Amino acid sequence: MAEFSALVYAVESKVKALIEQQDALKKELEELRSTCERDQQQLLFKDSEIERLKEKNKILRIAAGGKEGDNREIKLKINEIVREVDKCIAQLNQ
Repeated sequence: MAEFSALVYAVESKVKALIEQQDALKKELEELRSTCERDQQQLLFKDSEIERLKEKNKILRIAAGGKEGDNREIKLKINEIVREVDKCIAQLNQ
């Protein structure tokens, strides 16, 4: 009978250890998810910052003038801005 009690005690202690390990893993998983979410937010912010800086760089190059080929780029940029303004006006009129 003592052998059976020892076996039950061993199983109980192993189950408790597994439950503790599971709790620790759940906590670690939550921390990793939180870190992942934070990193995704930072990545989105950095991507938008890169796009903003690319646009600013493009505008600065256009504003600086220069080569004859840049006139086409200037016209395209002006047309793009006009389309954006038209979209804004259309949304305001709705």
